[in-house]
Amino acid sequence: MKNIDDLIELIMGDPKIRESKTLGEKVYRDEPILKRASQLVRDIVPPKDNTPAQLMEMRRMVYSPEAQWRSREWLFGKQGSFMADFEDNYEKIIPFEHYFPTYNDMTLEQQRTYFTWRTRIRQGEYMDISLSYIFVYIYELINLIGVKDPSEAYGSLKTLLEKYGESYPKLKRFVSIWLDDMVIYYGLDIALLNSSGILEFDDALCVLLDLDGHTDDEVFSALCIMSSYNAEKSAFYKTYPEEFRTVAVRSYKAFSEYYGAHRKKTLFEKLFGKSTISVHQMFGSAVFCYYRSSPQNSVVIDNVRRCFCRGGEWFSEGYAGKTHGNKQVGDFFRAIDSIMRTGFDFKNKLQAPDITKQLSKIINEQITILQDEKRQAEKLRVDIDLSKLGSIRRTADITRDKLIVDEEDLEEDKSPQPDMQEDVAEESVQDNTTPLDSGEYSFMQALLYGGDHQAAAKNAGAMPSVMADSINEKFYDIFADTVIEFDGDTPAVIEDYEEELKGMILP
Repeated sequence: MKNIDDLIELIMGDPKIRESKTLGEKVYRDEPILKRASQLVRDIVPPKDNTPAQLMEMRRMVYSPEAQWRSREWLFGKQGSFMADFEDNYEKIIPFEHYFPTYNDMTLEQQRTYFTWRTRIRQGEYMDISLSYIFVYIYELINLIGVKDPSEAYGSLKTLLEKYGESYPKLKRFVSIWLDDMVIYYGLDIALLNSSGILEFDDALCVLLDLDGHTDDEVFSALCIMSSYNAEKSAFYKTYPEEFRTVAVRSYKAFSEYYGAHRKKTLFEKLFGKSTISVHQMFGSAVFCYYRSSPQNSVVIDNVRRCFCRGGEWFSEGYAGKTHGNKQVGDFFRAIDSIMRTGFDFKNKLQAPDITKQLSKIINEQITILQDEKRQAEKLRVDIDLSKLGSIRRTADITRDKLIVDEEDLEEDKSPQPDMQEDVAEESVQDNTTPLDSGEYSFMQALLYGGDHQAAAKNAGAMPSVMADSINEKFYDIFADTVIEFDGDTPAVIEDYEEELKGMILP
């Protein structure tokens, strides 16, 4: 190729280049290399007849001498304060996508779209819009642009999260952190941190730091808050909730004692570490004007956490972690669930996680102790059936009447007569207040007091099995159960009802 003219001729000879719309629309002419600021503004921000003057003025701020050496955060705060009360009514909706967006990253049409959307937001209309526009509005709120105080900014930001959080998970992730930062940075009510789970997390830590100073229910709740495994949704827990809670708390306390005696660090330190001081970047990843000083220098959040500012830099002192996120506590709960299912012969088994032999031993020991306690309690349990009080009163009345003796009787000969025993037996049957007939009554007397039940049945003209069935049927309304059972061919009174029956059937 001979010279530059030949090269230009070759390029322009290409039909694709020659017919290019982009090339055809542009006119190229000589221009000065250096321009005055006013010339630069006119070139980049061409005047528009229908463009609001305030918006044009905001765009010119980019080219002020101070803006040339200041940060983009400073420029955002300057432009935002200038446009804090601006409203627009632009008809178009121009998409906008940009990382860490500011006004300066938008075209004129995008700026008008943004301020029109912001106008409607302030009127309570939350229309669909590009995520980058939403972030610009969030940056305004955390910088207190367009609000009267931090409380209003916090409320507006929380409402924005409620309206757009489900549609934009990324928004939810960032804004949740920035809401907490607003509470600390601007000195808002610490109770607002409840929504993020920080206070719940720290309260659980306080419980686990002082096991002896809290109830078993408080310890179990604290472990649930920390655990990555939701034990309360377990099928076994729903069947045996009290037993699960008891074994879990006792096992945790026993394992904590074991660590205190055999390890250099406590179980708490193993699971949750130690309280540390770390740098905390307020409003990290946001466009935030740090030249705005915080009214706070130190904020005590709770008994185990605080934030403080030194030399313009913020620090956080406390425990790392998140609510419901501790895998080690989750494995502890899952191991208890698995081992207890085996110990209680639960129909659905659960695979146990990898745990130490010592922890497995402790859990099994606590299950055995609990089961022994339940067996002992069953032996000592006294059930009172109020429906049987009537028969007990009737029996007591009979006993009372027999103990009352007239004075005339005292003068009679107290020596026993030859048929006295027969008379007593006959009187006992005559005073029968049970649903049994005389033969059945005598049969029950024989069973209760060691008499000849065979003879009693024979005198009544019936077989012992028939007598027993009739007695069980008549007593069912009182005991809601059979009172006589057979050991082979021998009838016997059920031990649980023996004393009560003796109160109804006298010797």
